[in-house]
Amino acid sequence: MIGFSNVSYRYPHTSHGWVLEGIDLTIKDGEYLLVCGGSGSGKSTFGYHFNGLIPHFFGGVLKGSVLVDGLDTAGKRVCDFLSKVGLVFQNADAQLFNSTVENEIAFGLESLGLSARQINRQIRWVTELLRIEDLLGRSPTALSGGEKRLVALASVLSMNPPTLLLDEPFAHLDWVSARRVREALREIHRGGKTIVVIEQRFGGLLQDATRCIVLECGKILFDGHPGDAHPVLLQQHLIPRYLQKERERLQGKHCALVAEEISYRMENRQILKQVSLKIEEGERLAIVGRNGSGKTTLIKHLNGLLMPAAGKLTIMGEEVRGKTPRQRASLVGISFQNPNDQFFKNLVRDELLAGVKVLGKNSGKWFQEICILFGLHELLDRSPYRLSEGQKKRVALASIVLMHPKILVLDEPTVGQDGRFLEAIAGLLVSLEERGFTIVIVTHDLAFASATADRWIVLHEGQVVGDGSPRKLSGNRELIEMGAIAGHDLRDNGDPVR
Repeated sequence: MIGFSNVSYRYPHTSHGWVLEGIDLTIKDGEYLLVCGGSGSGKSTFGYHFNGLIPHFFGGVLKGSVLVDGLDTAGKRVCDFLSKVGLVFQNADAQLFNSTVENEIAFGLESLGLSARQINRQIRWVTELLRIEDLLGRSPTALSGGEKRLVALASVLSMNPPTLLLDEPFAHLDWVSARRVREALREIHRGGKTIVVIEQRFGGLLQDATRCIVLECGKILFDGHPGDAHPVLLQQHLIPRYLQKERERLQGKHCALVAEEISYRMENRQILKQVSLKIEEGERLAIVGRNGSGKTTLIKHLNGLLMPAAGKLTIMGEEVRGKTPRQRASLVGISFQNPNDQFFKNLVRDELLAGVKVLGKNSGKWFQEICILFGLHELLDRSPYRLSEGQKKRVALASIVLMHPKILVLDEPTVGQDGRFLEAIAGLLVSLEERGFTIVIVTHDLAFASATADRWIVLHEGQVVGDGSPRKLSGNRELIEMGAIAGHDLRDNGDPVR
């Protein structure tokens, strides 16, 4: 049993405002609790209390008490809860540090003192459960965001903790992997485990969970049966409601970018196989596909972060190879999948303006506009490293938009974002298009891709297998059968967890 008794908390170096305030909650053994709420509502902070990371790791001011299996987290060490609570972080990169996936999963088992036979048995069980056997010999650093998420989950599941706490486990996962994780959680819950899932992509989890709470500004807004939560989630705009696109793609524009038979290898694996595509000026294009299909590798070629083993790439009629990093940045701006890879300043304000200053551009009114559009004014004097993952994503994206590149590339912009921001970013992309931006969206969120893009390019196993309108491709039986796209109704908020 886990109990929160009048818990309030604020992080160090903040003198006002509580991230959590007056939380009274008891989670019984065997419950399946779904925790929802907007970005910055305190969901991850709530999770850090379960194994003593708050207060022992993060510090700050903690009022009230948290009991886990009768133990007060404030009076014990984090290691005392290793065998009681398994935590999968929101940022998978923060959890992976071994040379291979097999070593990553074995690390926690070794710390529990298990024998080699027991360790091998647990590795075999968890990799079969999540169907990631083919990843065992690979380095975690070379995996896609979704694959990293599955490995982080496997490393915790393998330790068989009685309570499993997952912070946005479906972020970065495609529809197939999301279904696997959902099935695995149902199986584990049937086995008697206590499960707590913090999620923005709740969809079908409302059917699986036995209880749901909704956090707003650090307080519990709703606590009850998941079936009764749906009206609250709609009212709070945590379920996105996209406006219908007003136009279809116009033909006959100039080409902004042309890729000709791009191929790329990494770790003796062929990641891209003769990929060819064209992007027109002013177009909103979505590159969609499953985890590991080569989407992120492809867009890293667009501004020269990676150079192809074969093939050619031209932007505005000029080849990318040979251009300086500064020239590339002014042509193609990429907001990375993991915002932590993009930060290097101590304040959000400085982070936003860093690229603008390097390019020698004047931000002026544009800076104020972007801060309003992205809801960043209250974050300007905070450290980007101490924000929620959703807030980090907004800052990273805004810093690229401020540079006003010819082509704006957004790698998984929906990850970690609540429904409110998904609605806002969909509207923002329309506004940016009107300002002359060419936009490339990389995502596995097909509802978002349908709502925001004029055209899709479908990647599957490193190859282009589809190119056309969302309406045409989403109903393509051949693509659905090969698993290149999901076979669900895009009007259902595109949530592959359903």
